[in-house]
Amino acid sequence: MNNSNKAIAVIGEQAIVKVFRAIGYDCYYDTEPEAVIHRCQTLETAGYKIILILEKTAAQIGKYLDSRAGIPYPIIMPIPDTVTHSHYGMQRLNQNFEKAMGIKLGGNL
Repeated sequence: MNNSNKAIAVIGEQAIVKVFRAIGYDCYYDTEPEAVIHRCQTLETAGYKIILILEKTAAQIGKYLDSRAGIPYPIIMPIPDTVTHSHYGMQRLNQNFEKAMGIKLGGNL
């Protein structure tokens, strides 16, 4: 698969993220907060539209993600991993949905 349009990148621990390479996504194995923020900025400059970050890693850069609230692209979205059960990704999705739609999604997280 040719990713010349640089649509989707995935950031996080290599053992989990490398699976996404098999479906054609560009993968980066950054886990330290400063490195992840720098990678996001680099990917934005490169024209990526979607950046997926493993939940554990995304939780460490919450302030950075909050600072991007009004920026449409790239969409930076936490995704669940197999070891973190904090529900950070779902909580963030619910907050963004409530902001955008004015409706709170059901369920307790």
